Amino acid sequence: MTNRKRLWYIFGPVILAFVLILILFTMPLGSHYSAKTEQRAASSLSPVVFKNQKLKQQTLSDKNTRYVPFFGSSELRRFDNFHPSIMAARYHNYTPFLLGQRGAQSLPQFFNITTMEGQLRDQKAVYIVSPQWFVKKGILPPAFKYYNGELADLTWLKKANPKSQYDQYVAKRLIQMIGNDGSVAEDAAKIAKGKPLSSWDKAILNFRLTLLQHQDALFSGIQLDNNYSRFIKPQINKLPAKYNEARLHKMAVNKAAKETDNNDFHVKNSFYTKKVKPNLKKLKGSQRHFNYNQSPEYGDLQVVLNQFKNNNTNVMFVIPPVNGRWEAYTGMDMQMYYRTVNKIKFQLRQQGFNNILDLSHDGNKPYFMEDTIHIGYAGWVKFDSATSKFIEQNQPQPHYHLSDEFLTKTWANLIPTQQNLNQFKEQKLNK
Repeated sequence: MTNRKRLWYIFGPVILAFVLILILFTMPLGSHYSAKTEQRAASSLSPVVFKNQKLKQQTLSDKNTRYVPFFGSSELRRFDNFHPSIMAARYHNYTPFLLGQRGAQSLPQFFNITTMEGQLRDQKAVYIVSPQWFVKKGILPPAFKYYNGELADLTWLKKANPKSQYDQYVAKRLIQMIGNDGSVAEDAAKIAKGKPLSSWDKAILNFRLTLLQHQDALFSGIQLDNNYSRFIKPQINKLPAKYNEARLHKMAVNKAAKETDNNDFHVKNSFYTKKVKPNLKKLKGSQRHFNYNQSPEYGDLQVVLNQFKNNNTNVMFVIPPVNGRWEAYTGMDMQMYYRTVNKIKFQLRQQGFNNILDLSHDGNKPYFMEDTIHIGYAGWVKFDSATSKFIEQNQPQPHYHLSDEFLTKTWANLIPTQQNLNQFKEQKLNK
């Protein structure tokens, strides 16, 4: 056997495999997902769906079923009978596409939005913004990496404008999350310094983006949690055939009273037994030092607002409450909490985002919460009433007018007393 044949036997299969993979990942993107896959994806809450591109784009572009993005975090996984996905399946002409789980704060949501900008243009969306995201350090790198992937990073980098303060901000935050190593970080470092990517940078970026888009189209329909079959479909016919908010509220209160009867906090029995009761004594007073007034999360929210403005997306923002009984026990400073809510609403309203459902004062209402921090039962009924009206009824065209001042550390670190908010408005926004 000649040396040439020996080399072929050794390396030939490897070369062929590489060529086949290259052909596979450079063929035209022809994958099409079934309506059933779209339905599963809408309630899956899987990081796979959150990170992907093709499946979200197809589902939100569906002409037969109206899917509306619901951005949020861990509250979206509370599938009691009155969850918005179940209520919509029973009563409404749309289907919520749930985007977010625990840890999915504004920065990963920003990159999530970049992967479906075309589907958000001139459309409606619901964005749940929790005051508890606004901790001193903001989102931590492990949580960010769990929801973010290279596909979203490269999609954003391809469009990033090095002269934009928003893209410079995102670039700096991205490096803080993923570190300085790798080509994504190197490209982001250039954007952060206001420098454009070179032709070679763009060529490599486009090649890698093409491969990732093909990989995404081939595999993103796999590993979808079937929450629709487990939690949504079995509950639909348990709701009355005709929508009546008062009746639904009464049903929710009655159900909650039965499911939260082993504790004084009105939290679900199973949650209390597993999560609270074993640690009850040491949890007393445990939140007395919590503070959400100062956080990089305010800047992260600002870049999300900029995305919505650029896509002319009409958004309803929902500010959820915390369980009043639980916060009294753990010692949270509720005045601090309400100052945080006011700061969030100030940032929204000063820039034209006026559709706000503020539930922050409802945490003491009977059976409004499912557990210590998550809305449920009667809370979902009120949530659904407001969001369904926003989605199904005609809304005024939004007129957004963003200010770069909300990207600054001055704003992130501002203690939001009414006096400080007024001063910020006069000195920074009205100058």
